[in-house]
Amino acid sequence: MRYIDLDELSLPDGWSAKAEAAAQAVQGGADPEDYSEVWRDLKHELSALFPEKKCWYCESPVDRADNAVDHFRPKGRVSDALNPHAGYQWLAFEWRNYRYACTFCNSRRKDVLHGTAGGKADRFPLLDESRRLYGPGPLDQEAPKLLDPCELNDWELIGCKQENGKPCPATDDPVDHMRAMESIEVYHLDYEPTCKQRHRAAVQLMADVELGKRLFANPEMKNEFKTVARKIRRAIERKSPFSGDMIYLLKGQRAADHPWIQKLIEA
Repeated sequence: MRYIDLDELSLPDGWSAKAEAAAQAVQGGADPEDYSEVWRDLKHELSALFPEKKCWYCESPVDRADNAVDHFRPKGRVSDALNPHAGYQWLAFEWRNYRYACTFCNSRRKDVLHGTAGGKADRFPLLDESRRLYGPGPLDQEAPKLLDPCELNDWELIGCKQENGKPCPATDDPVDHMRAMESIEVYHLDYEPTCKQRHRAAVQLMADVELGKRLFANPEMKNEFKTVARKIRRAIERKSPFSGDMIYLLKGQRAADHPWIQKLIEA
């Protein structure tokens, strides 16, 4: 996961008027799904906010599945609500509620072979259920359990294990640790095929880091070191798959005798 700045979203000409008309129709009793073209019309613009059209939740490239526009606060039924909740229909056409997600993070799926299940679907758990909105109101009243790529620091709360690519919390804070674990399950970040892809990236990164450490210690290998350092830097760039996880792993390799690692992270 990486931070996505929604303020950079560019809306197509006429989109806001179309969204307003759809919102008024839903207020009059229409089904939001009857106006699904409104959020689908933003699919291209949303995908452009993250290089390589990666899923905002898992950072898998678009070829993982057909990506879709997810409503962070579900537009339909909310299964986590204590009381019956018909969904945040008043946010169905609010672009700040949109997230660009792959099928495996957005839709409920079960991986029978590997014993995992997930996919956001109608899930939206809160830290304090008593503060859930059932109609228009201040969104900061709610505190979502799910990590949100559009919140500035949420992406730093999750990483992956070096040995198998499985996702893991990147914090010792009890609440943030719980939020990370909830997000892993709901977004199906532990989907085995994705873990294998993430593991391959981790194996390559760690091999490059070990080589970089050896070359850095030898002044006669300065040019070779620079080549490897550039390769490591590319692995943590926003356009690279699982770059957030690779940053997490690279942070674990920092050492006083290898200041170049921190410099790569900050570059």
